[in-house]
Amino acid sequence: MGCATGTLKYSLFLFNALWAILGILVLVFAGLGWGAMPDQYAIGILVLGGIILLTSLFGCCGAVRESPRMLWTYVSLLLVLLVLTVAFMFLSPKDVFKKYALQTVETHWEKEQNEPGSMDYIQRMYSCCGRESPRDYLNNQFWNNTVPNSCCKNDSCVNPLNLFVQGCLSRVEEAFEDEQSTLSYFEWGLLGFDAVILLLAAVLAIHYTNRQRRYNY
Repeated sequence: MGCATGTLKYSLFLFNALWAILGILVLVFAGLGWGAMPDQYAIGILVLGGIILLTSLFGCCGAVRESPRMLWTYVSLLLVLLVLTVAFMFLSPKDVFKKYALQTVETHWEKEQNEPGSMDYIQRMYSCCGRESPRDYLNNQFWNNTVPNSCCKNDSCVNPLNLFVQGCLSRVEEAFEDEQSTLSYFEWGLLGFDAVILLLAAVLAIHYTNRQRRYNY
């Protein structure tokens, strides 16, 4: 039994180290992606990363100190995280990043009418030109039937072959085509990882609780 308990203990410690790394990665992702997603969505991801880090601390300390109380607190936090993950999976809107990116294109295109250059960052990032196509510029007298340099590779439109022929809306659609499947893989992976750690923690917490009771007798 001692060998099995030791294996569970160090397995839980290892899983929690990975759990902590995952929490840090989630926080970094939320920080770097701020502005590329709705604010409430970014805040939700930050909260998720914080909860993951907090649970990993309780798990590591509970396993090392062999504390039933800390382990049961850890199990409770994991259950909360499990419920939040399931709720997020079923209640969160679909294609959040794509819809936000498409709305950003629309907003910047509207600004482009009065503030030339508003589309430059988007056009360079997605290698695109205009809202629908370069014709959005070429058919508009405001731009004197020309396109901005950001519509061309290396900001050089001297060579017509450098021109980006796709509009930014279609390029954004392509860029976020796999968003939902990627997010689903992450959510199910997080759910499965949480369930495995929860099982290990519950078994270990029950063992240490029973051992403490035997010592009290």
